[in-house]
Parts: sequence; C-alpha cells; structure tokens
Amino acid sequence: MALRLPGSHSTAWVLAETAVSAGFSLVSLLVIGRVIGPQEAGLGAASVAAFLLLDTFASTFTDALVQRPGLTLLEVRSAVTATALIGLAGGVLLAGTAPLLANGFGHPEALLLLLALAPLLPLSGVSGAAAGVLMRDQRFRLLAMRVLVGQPLALVAGLLAAAGGAGAWAMVIAQAVATLATFLLMLGFARLPLRPVLDRGALRGLWPVAGPQIGAVVLTAGKYRLFLLVLGLLLTQAVLGQAHVAFRMVDAALFVVWGAMSRIAMPRLCALQGDRAALARCYGEVVQLPPLIGLPIALGVALVADDLVAALLGPAWAGSAEAARIVALAACFGFLHGDQFSLFVAVGRARWNMLAAVANLALPMAVLLAFRPDTAAGAALAWSAQSLLVTPVLAWLVMRTLSVSPLWLLRRAAPGLVAAAAMTAAVLPLQNAMADAAPLLRLLAAIALGAAVFVAVAWLALGRRLPPALLPRAAPSRGAGGDPSRGMRRPAELAAQNR
Repeated sequence: MALRLPGSHSTAWVLAETAVSAGFSLVSLLVIGRVIGPQEAGLGAASVAAFLLLDTFASTFTDALVQRPGLTLLEVRSAVTATALIGLAGGVLLAGTAPLLANGFGHPEALLLLLALAPLLPLSGVSGAAAGVLMRDQRFRLLAMRVLVGQPLALVAGLLAAAGGAGAWAMVIAQAVATLATFLLMLGFARLPLRPVLDRGALRGLWPVAGPQIGAVVLTAGKYRLFLLVLGLLLTQAVLGQAHVAFRMVDAALFVVWGAMSRIAMPRLCALQGDRAALARCYGEVVQLPPLIGLPIALGVALVADDLVAALLGPAWAGSAEAARIVALAACFGFLHGDQFSLFVAVGRARWNMLAAVANLALPMAVLLAFRPDTAAGAALAWSAQSLLVTPVLAWLVMRTLSVSPLWLLRRAAPGLVAAAAMTAAVLPLQNAMADAAPLLRLLAAIALGAAVFVAVAWLALGRRLPPALLPRAAPSRGAGGDPSRGMRRPAELAAQNR
C-alpha cells in the first residue's frame, strides 16, 4: 500500500510541526548547551536574544494578512516590501548597537556574534509576510516545512560547530541555518509576488490590525528576550545560562504550542468574524486543544525536571531544575481559556492583545528589578508573575467577548484536565518506586508511562474520537490553490467594479 501524506490543508501538519519543533527546540538547547557549557551558552543565548528581539518585527503584517477581508495583491506586495525594509532597518540597528551590547554582556566576543546575525533580519522579514499569506490560505504543509526541514539542519550545524570548539558561535550558527532555511523555503514554494511595491493606501488598510498586533507580538515574543538581556546585566554568565535553559525547557515548547493553536484558530475565527454565534461555536472547539497539547508538556517538565537536568546536562546545570519546575507549574494556568490572541484579532479588538502583552512584560520586569535575584530559581519566580496575575484577566475577557460562563470553558478543557490528573497520579508513584535508579532510566520510564496514561485517558474523555478542531475541513475558498494572488482582488478589478 502506497504511503499517502496528509493534504496541504490538513491540521496533521500543524501537529507534526508542533511535536518536531518542541522536541528539537529542547534537544538542541540541551545537547549544544552540554557541549559548550554554561558560560558559552549564556553568551550565545544573550546574543541570539538580541537578534530575536528585533526579528519579532518580521511579523508586522502577518496577522493583518490573515484577518483582512477582500485582501488584494497590492496589499500583499506592499506588506512583503515593508517587512523586508523593516528587517533591513533592524539589521542596521543591531549592527549599530552591537558594541554597546557586547560591553554590557562583558564579553567583547559578542560584538562579532551580533554582527554575524544582523544580515539575516531582512530575510526573516520576507518570511514573516509569507507566513501570513500561507496561514490565511491554511497551507499548513509548507508552514510546517520551516520546522521539519529547518530544525534538523540547524541542530546538525550547531552540533558540528559545538564539537569543533566554536563555543557560543554554535548557537549563532544554529539560528542562522534555521533562518536561512525558512527564507529559502518561502522563496522557492510560497509563490509570493516579490516585485517591490510600497503603496501607502494598501498599508493603511492593513494597519488597524497590524499596528496593535505588532505591538502585541513584539512584546509577547520579545518579552523573554528583553528579560534575558536584563538578566545578563544582573547575573553571572554561568547562572544566566542555567536560567536560560530552565526557561527554554518550558517556554520553547509552549511557544510552539501556542503558535500551532494560532495557525488552526486564526484563519477559522477570522473567516467567521461576521457571525458571533458561529464564531463562539468554533472557539468552543479550539479551546479544547491547549489543555490536550500544552498541559502535558508543562506538567511533564515539572514532574521530571530533576531527572531531565541530571541526565541530559549534568551537575554543572543543577540550578536549572528548580527554576524549570517553577516556570512549568505557573504556565499550566494559561491553558484553560484557549487562544484569546486569535479571538481578539477576529472580533476587531487587537488592542487587547497589545495591552495584555504590556502587562505580561511589565510584571516580570518589575519583579526582577525590585528583587534583583541572584539565582536561576529567583529569576523563574519573577518570570512567573505574568502567568499568575494576567491569566485570570484574559479568561474574563474571553468569557465577556463570547458571553459564556466559567463552566463553559471548564467543560471544554475537561478532557485535558482529567488526563493531566491521571498522568500525575501515575508518574509520582513510579518516581518514588525508582528512587534509587539512574536519572536517565527514571526519566525515560516517567515519560513513557506519563504519555501512555495521558493519551489513553484523554481518548476516553473525548468519547474515543479526535477533538472537533482537528477533524478534516473543506479546503478554504480564498486563495487555496497555493498562489497568493488567488482569492485576492487586484486593484484593476476593484476599479472595474466601482465603475
């Protein structure tokens, strides 16, 4: 029997991307970090964080391209051109501030690391606009290729560099390979209209969503990078490396989970923006996914943090375990109210995303600067303030927007919550029974048992069927054929209609 891959629009590609990205993000971080050590890992992490902070502007028009009714080819071309120019400006800014950042890190070598990353920002800008067009048309297969192709290449390149004694350069090389792989995929297969155009009217049409969303995206994606930069000024490089590993063990995976949820939810919710009843029903399907996908990852890290660090990193990284447990447990609260980010875009309240992002940045920074922790666990407590204080407000806004009750949300999150409770009840006795076993053996046993129990209980709680949000859907009607000009009204067509 011939092997048939899922279609281009299948959500199976989103799940594959989520699983591979979460796995490779964690493995890359742990394996490369073990080879180069905490000192070099801290330096490499701080340098990459500066690049990624500016790289968030690559998504300036991503969500606007998804949400815009009657998207035109002129708007797409203008968005591609604008994000490329924004990336170019970001590259110049990174290169110009590299001496100051290197001095702040206390390592002159950081200057060359930052200069090597700066030319990648315009390429990432083009990739960000391409992602908006692909997500609008729900072309999940090509979106997934960014991870399924790019992440393995980045890991191999980073490991070869680390094994060759490149130190912090290994992390920079891995980031460069991932960025270049994504750009080449978009350039070769997204079929973007690349002829430069910068039409002010077209950009004004996109700006009501793009403006608030880029503020929210920059703050959401950039908050950790800014937090890490400030930590670099407060902590020693070794403790910074421990804190970075702890945060990324959780946040790298969860960022991928929320990205996957957004790829499923955003185009569907935006397509229903004129029908609130249908939008609420669709959100009820989507809100079931985060507890099923994200909760086992966060809770799993909290359960196995000690063995994970001991087995994969060694005693030099011992400070990372408790910090990872704190961040993971705090993150569990964020899975009960669904993907409010996509919902607020769909209902025209993107500014709420920006306000939430401001709060999520301000709270950890305020705690960090007020208490000035000197351990990885202390930094983790500061970082977790956002999960404990902002999440209840977001849940209330979701319920207010959809006119639903807390019980409505809990019923839809129930399969994931019941499965998570069963997983915990199974793993804790196993760990106690294997207290004298090697950390790696105990880790593998806990992962195998926890995953089996979670999947089995979740399957039963769902009535032995897939979640509705993952069931096959009809191909999207707007631009579904792979050509971004399909489903878009060209300026000449609009003029003819007006005549």
